[in-house]
Amino acid sequence: MRIVQVSVGSVRMPPKEGSAPLQVIFNTSKQLARTGHQVIILDRKHWKRDPSVEEVEGMEIARLNVIQLPSSKAPGFLRFMLAELNAILFALAVSRYLRKYSSGIDIIHLHLTSIGLIVSILNRRLRGKMFYTCHLSQWAFASSRLRISERAHLLLDSFLMRRVRRVIALNDTARKSFTHTGKVKADNIVVVPNGVDTDFFNPHIEMEETARERYGLEGKLTVLFVGRLVKIKGVDHLLKAADAIVNRFGHKHTLFVLVGSDADTGVDEPVNMGEMLTYIRHHQLEKNIILTGALPLEEVRALYSACDIFVLPSLGESGPIVTLEAMASGKPVIATKMGDTPHQIRDGWNGFLVDPGDEWQLAERIKCLIDNPEKREIMALNGRRYAEEEFDWGKVAERLLAVYQSKGT
Repeated sequence: MRIVQVSVGSVRMPPKEGSAPLQVIFNTSKQLARTGHQVIILDRKHWKRDPSVEEVEGMEIARLNVIQLPSSKAPGFLRFMLAELNAILFALAVSRYLRKYSSGIDIIHLHLTSIGLIVSILNRRLRGKMFYTCHLSQWAFASSRLRISERAHLLLDSFLMRRVRRVIALNDTARKSFTHTGKVKADNIVVVPNGVDTDFFNPHIEMEETARERYGLEGKLTVLFVGRLVKIKGVDHLLKAADAIVNRFGHKHTLFVLVGSDADTGVDEPVNMGEMLTYIRHHQLEKNIILTGALPLEEVRALYSACDIFVLPSLGESGPIVTLEAMASGKPVIATKMGDTPHQIRDGWNGFLVDPGDEWQLAERIKCLIDNPEKREIMALNGRRYAEEEFDWGKVAERLLAVYQSKGT
């Protein structure tokens, strides 16, 4: 088959950061190419010297000529609007490519609402070849808890879902939400979870000692968080849990490392960095909390290997990849009962599941693993084995291929 994966257009492929949609696109494409299928990732030309077509690990990356408006330094809502405009411009270029080569394309896989909407509207006759993976965590919420902009996003998302051949949900919770809230036909939705590169993420990384030295981890028990610093990721609750660990339980040598950007994308509500830093100072946590900002994937991989416990206290999730990366890196994981995490984490076996928004329960589970190194080690071994057996990208690609080959409705 000739499979076209439509990237997000804002980040250059291959990805050097850990954003879930980018990892899904690149890693499933790589695995599908290894099985003999022709896979093309559509991206934009980010640099003048970018070739129009580049071969990477057995697949093609076709780079389209699209103007990109500078948005990174714009204030919040304007940044969001410029980013959406860039997505529209990219989607128009994608549509031109699809119309030009439509006769030779078997599968068109979409991953972003705004791009998918435009491509499906402008290419009605190609909808029978279109598949859409929804990565939005907001589907986990009741509509009453969402901002107006988020509700509008889900409305557009469901409009797209009803106009493609298959919708791919990352877990059963999302699938049910698509049906009940989005009014998408149940038999048009299939579940394919996210995966992880178990070779790239593993317990033995050469850069581990460098990461320990750089962030002062020696002699500290390290709790790691990786994700955007936004409200939906539960960062506020993690800070309160850190306060309980350090100041109530007296674990003064525990270090919390938070990796991620606080940039306002306009989609998810960001944390208030001023309030966050004030909280850290007021509770005398300056020596116990490190905010690294966004980091290259190689450095994040080293921190997975160097940490002792991984936490993801999200208030909403779809199919988090960071939990799988931590498991593959041989770490116990504590996460909230959201999205696909109950499938990823067997409570008490390879980590703990906690209720979203319950910082005290989160703190108690962190304390349990701090106080029980043997339990941490057993959970780490279980998590690594589970990641290899269930979530390796090769197995995920096999499931995706079965979806492509299924009959449309």
